[in-house]
Amino acid sequence: MGIVAIIMLVLGLAAFGYFIYRVVKISKTHEIGQEQYKIQGKERIELLVTAGLAGVFFLVSGVCLADAKKWTLKFHEGLFLAFGPFLVGVALCVALGAFILFYYKLDLDEKQKKFAKYAFPLGFIVVFLGLYLFSQGIAAHINYPLPNGFSTGDGITFPYQPSSGLSVRFYGILIVSGALLCYAITDHMMYQKYKKHGLIDTLFILAFLFGILGARLWYCIVLEPEYYFGGEAPPLYFLYGIVDGGLAVQGGALLGIIAGVTYMRLFRKYIDLRYIMDVAIPTILLAQAIGRWGNFFNQEVYGATTSVNNLWFLPSIIKNNMYIGGEYRMPLFYIESCMNIAGYFFIRYFLGKVCKLNCGLGFQASSYVAWYGMTRAILELFRDPEFRYMQSFITAFVMIGIGLAMAGGFYAFHKIRMNKGIEDKFGEKI
Repeated sequence: MGIVAIIMLVLGLAAFGYFIYRVVKISKTHEIGQEQYKIQGKERIELLVTAGLAGVFFLVSGVCLADAKKWTLKFHEGLFLAFGPFLVGVALCVALGAFILFYYKLDLDEKQKKFAKYAFPLGFIVVFLGLYLFSQGIAAHINYPLPNGFSTGDGITFPYQPSSGLSVRFYGILIVSGALLCYAITDHMMYQKYKKHGLIDTLFILAFLFGILGARLWYCIVLEPEYYFGGEAPPLYFLYGIVDGGLAVQGGALLGIIAGVTYMRLFRKYIDLRYIMDVAIPTILLAQAIGRWGNFFNQEVYGATTSVNNLWFLPSIIKNNMYIGGEYRMPLFYIESCMNIAGYFFIRYFLGKVCKLNCGLGFQASSYVAWYGMTRAILELFRDPEFRYMQSFITAFVMIGIGLAMAGGFYAFHKIRMNKGIEDKFGEKI
């Protein structure tokens, strides 16, 4: 049954891929003589059946997995194990399909366009609900700690255990995934304004590479200078950050932003620097939210010891993996991930509207710096004392100060330009 589970999973992914292929093809189709394109008839039935098949294949894959592992499931666990993957398969098709149709099918029927507008965010919410149900179904039947990657020498790898050969950690996969999400969102928003993809390709590569370098340098210079530069570590050992661990998100974000701003200022002068900052910088919060789940698999970024009763709000699979060193720990990675996601939507969709009317461009980018500084200041209070750094408190408040100062500066710059009649309330040049 294990082979059957894999086959069903592959078929589910194939159905999902075909669904997206058909939606992309529809988005490029235009009926001559018609002002609006309406998905109906065989076309609509095909999409519904394909999305349903994706869900059914995922469902069967989950059931076959339980059978292959010889799990004795309670009724609610079996229900979660089946219903969760089904929701993921169907909702993933709906969410991505609706996104493509809403943004790229400009002549779509107005009613269907309105449906797509609300279907894609709700679809992603249902995807996470499905993942939650699936995890609740399997949580009591798997071993902990959870794997944190795999290697050519040892196969599946686990936290705190050395591995041989070429290793690939979930941490690295999630960091790259978060960076790609940043790129996708930013490139899409740039396309909406400038009607061209690829304007930020070089910017993305530079910011990502300098972000990794900044994260390593911040950890070595700010958090552990005595070890790396005081003679304890081998010469140039600070360069091996990706291998031996030790990265600080603050440094990565700041150096990545500096590299990106410098590049745009030198080589993309025709793009308003404040606009690209507002578009790109807040998306870093989403990348950081995704990257923090790499710390979950590594059993890092946790707080002081606590009672299991205090972790009632966590899904069982997360709660069980927070049993570290013989005690349960506060899941700081989870709290920070949630705060980062909340910060992104607050900055993008609440402050974004306020800024357009009153504050001008650059205010959202400034808000990112202040928000993340506030997040770090709060979380440091709950960090395990063994890993608590006074430098982190100081830099957190410095980030808050820099963010507020930037916000004030951009606001003043915007008002001066408006008074001179060279900028409107949306930050556009007149």
